[in-house]
Amino acid sequence: MKKFIIFVLMIAFNSQAVVKRHDIKPELYELKNAPEYYVDMPFEGTAVLIDKNWLLAPAHVIYTFYYDYLGKPIEVGGIENKIDKIIFHPEYVQDQTDWGDSDPQPLMDFLNSHSDIALIKLTDSVDHINPIKRFSGKTELGLEVTVYGKGAVGNGLTGELRETKNAGFLEKVYNWFRQKFTDLAPTQEFRQLNYYNNVITKVDERWIRFKFDADETALPLEGTIGSGDSGGPAVIFTEDKPILVGLASWVEIDSALNQFIAGKYDSVAVFVRVSSFNEWIDKVIIENGH
Repeated sequence: MKKFIIFVLMIAFNSQAVVKRHDIKPELYELKNAPEYYVDMPFEGTAVLIDKNWLLAPAHVIYTFYYDYLGKPIEVGGIENKIDKIIFHPEYVQDQTDWGDSDPQPLMDFLNSHSDIALIKLTDSVDHINPIKRFSGKTELGLEVTVYGKGAVGNGLTGELRETKNAGFLEKVYNWFRQKFTDLAPTQEFRQLNYYNNVITKVDERWIRFKFDADETALPLEGTIGSGDSGGPAVIFTEDKPILVGLASWVEIDSALNQFIAGKYDSVAVFVRVSSFNEWIDKVIIENGH
């Protein structure tokens, strides 16, 4: 009976994630299974397995101000592991500023100026699935990427419906119920995973960007990030093998902060440019052991 209740709750609170074209059936964006390297982080957001002992994620999806990650369990490829340590990039700055409700420029300047990336070391080596390889060139401009996420629902006309990124009633009930049986923190594990495509239109030292196009200029499954999609991997495929290019981080805001709606057509998504951090990633892994 207990397993049946959990199954019903899982089905009930599935929702369509990421922001899509308004003129394409939403179910065409849906995936039944996540890529093997895709890891749901505690509470919200995504990390990716890049080495048998290491996850890579945007630093801002790690909420150390209210959760002690060290020694806590995390599921990787369906098997429980534990977090051994977290290493933030030295140029990451945790956002603790009140940005007000009007001028977005100070916030945009802040987001542009720091490095939103962190490494998570696992206690046990992961041998049952394959890590994703990282893009190593400097030729991201113009690449068509595939991106994955479980964030807010929306389309290019309405923008995201921000409230849909939050756990619904049945998901909250499920999370309460499972606390009695596991130390795993709540995640977005049972929300609908979607994917979409876009083309990288701008590259700089830390970031890659793409614009959410509409109509004839859009790709068949054009999309963009919504709230709760942080860490969603942007990948390309070479000989059917995925290569990690970016991690979903933030969106450009060009209106008053209290009026901005993310996910509308022409909006610009900003991803961590993984290739710019390869040297740092390799150094951390070597210094802290495989």
